[in-house]
Amino acid sequence: MSANHLHPRRIATGRRSLARRKAIAAARHAKSAAIAVSAAALLCACAGTPDFLGGHAEQQAVTHTAYVSTAPAKHRRMRVTSRDILLEWTTFGIDPLPRKHKRVASASPLNDMLDEPDYILTIEQIMANAACNACEEKPYHQMVLNASSQYGVPASLIHAVIQKESSYNPGARSVKHARGLMQITPATARFVGVHNSKRLYDPQTNINAGTAYLKYLIASHATVDEALAAYNSGPGNVRKYKGVPPFRETRRYVRDVKKLYKVTVK
Repeated sequence: MSANHLHPRRIATGRRSLARRKAIAAARHAKSAAIAVSAAALLCACAGTPDFLGGHAEQQAVTHTAYVSTAPAKHRRMRVTSRDILLEWTTFGIDPLPRKHKRVASASPLNDMLDEPDYILTIEQIMANAACNACEEKPYHQMVLNASSQYGVPASLIHAVIQKESSYNPGARSVKHARGLMQITPATARFVGVHNSKRLYDPQTNINAGTAYLKYLIASHATVDEALAAYNSGPGNVRKYKGVPPFRETRRYVRDVKKLYKVTVK
């Protein structure tokens, strides 16, 4: 009889002991988790939080919350998230990540190519300013004067083209086989009557051929800008674009020659 009466008591006592042990284990686990999260937050605040540590800390915090819910009220801790850790950084003087500066769009090369020349030089203007006041000391000036008087092209403009084309180098040759002081190609030389391309290295022959070609271009175009553009890129491109072509090299060429011309007529 007594044994049968003691059996239910032992069962009840065992159940209470098991529940107590579970509660104590949960409390200890919650306390350990809280300490680990606090230590991780402190280390992260001092040295920065790697991506893997931040995710681990948040996972630990979530796990800790699940255990705390079953523990007694006096052992509960506040949930620590990655946001809380980030907020702590500012208290340790850690600067935030630098902002990415917005890239400022630079000037488009196409806009530079399409810029109009600074001013339009008319045929009448160069003929009215045919004097070359700063040409006396320039190389090959007498040859330039001979060509100028023969073809009616201002000596100042001839000097400007020579300066731009070859910098007064009679032996200059380009990748397009343009030769001499005014960079005349064999095809252009034949067009103006010079059939032996080797003669283009002779300064007087080259200046005469280049001046004759300039005379033709000036007579067949409305402005000096178009004539210079045709000298650089060919008359076909000027006709195609109905003016100075939108080529960066050509527009720069026209501007540079006009600036050199302006210096010589002062």
